[in-house]
Amino acid sequence: MGSEETRQHEVLSPSTLKLKIKEDEGEEKQNWVYDSSVDYRGNIPRRCSTGAWKSARFIIAIEFSERLSYFGLATNLIIYLMRVLHQDLKTAARTANCWQGVTTLMPLLGGFLADAYLGRFSTALCSTLLYLAVSSI
Repeated sequence: MGSEETRQHEVLSPSTLKLKIKEDEGEEKQNWVYDSSVDYRGNIPRRCSTGAWKSARFIIAIEFSERLSYFGLATNLIIYLMRVLHQDLKTAARTANCWQGVTTLMPLLGGFLADAYLGRFSTALCSTLLYLAVSSI
């Protein structure tokens, strides 16, 4: 086996050997993510185990369920405000319009807080805890 390995190195010229080493390093570099991302242990993640369609499926499912709940609530909100809370049509429409405006602008506030102060994971955690606290009241 040792003589076969030395024969392979003898056959390759120095420039060909350098090119082969650079290709191997390039392939090795492509296996890792180099955009300052780290996994939950603080290590540089491998490309094959992160992002792409794994996270895209999760994002699509969350966005679909969020849109479904938003439009389901928005269509019934005025009826609920009028029949259950006994508001007149003008007040119910104004309340529903304010609710839609707040729900449209809240992502901007959350994005600002995440970028400027808290970070994206802390912001998601804080907003989830706030949501759970308010919904349990």
